[in-house]
Amino acid sequence: MTGSSASTGDRVELVEVTDGYLPFALSVGERGTVAFTDSLGTIHIRWDCARQVGIIAEDTRLIRVVPAQSGSGTGTASQEAGYDRPV
Repeated sequence: MTGSSASTGDRVELVEVTDGYLPFALSVGERGTVAFTDSLGTIHIRWDCARQVGIIAEDTRLIRVVPAQSGSGTGTASQEAGYDRPV
């Protein structure tokens, strides 16, 4: 599944980094939570590494939606850090 189908609250993973995103110090494998998608189609993501970087519509191939984890119910690290709160 590509980022183009990512919705607010979805967990995503960076699967490729292009030159345009190198200044943001994001690495392949970084995960984050979709905060919102703006009117231009940019997907704004709160990355678990404490950065907030948008992925422009033309670059949604760089991310994939990560299936929700079933767990102990204690919440994810990003929830505990406040990254999964409603926008």
